Amino acid sequence: MKLENNYYKLISMHHEGLSSRFHIALRKECDVYIGHFPGDPVSPGACNIQTIKECAEQLTGKELRISTIRQCRLTAVVTPVVCPELDVIINLQSLEQGYAVTARIIDAEKTYMEYKGEMTV
Repeated sequence: MKLENNYYKLISMHHEGLSSRFHIALRKECDVYIGHFPGDPVSPGACNIQTIKECAEQLTGKELRISTIRQCRLTAVVTPVVCPELDVIINLQSLEQGYAVTARIIDAEKTYMEYKGEMTV
């Protein structure tokens, strides 16, 4: 299931080559938030990973599959109430079968997640 336009909305994208900054708005009315701690919504880590994957797909223009997650460090809780807008920073490096992906989910004050892995085409 695609999360864009349901779980989050893309506000802007700025990129240079295989690096990009996606500015997104979390949609607190999404069913994910309604079911994930009603009244005190929290972003599930799996949705954060899927958001990174979708941003990487937009950057490459290709459908990608997560093949390896080397690091996925959740450093703070993402919630659409406290941090309704976030930046997803993606850096890609071309590999034979796809891309090495380094990503962070941040706002002006915090890093919420750090991710390193590989995605195949």
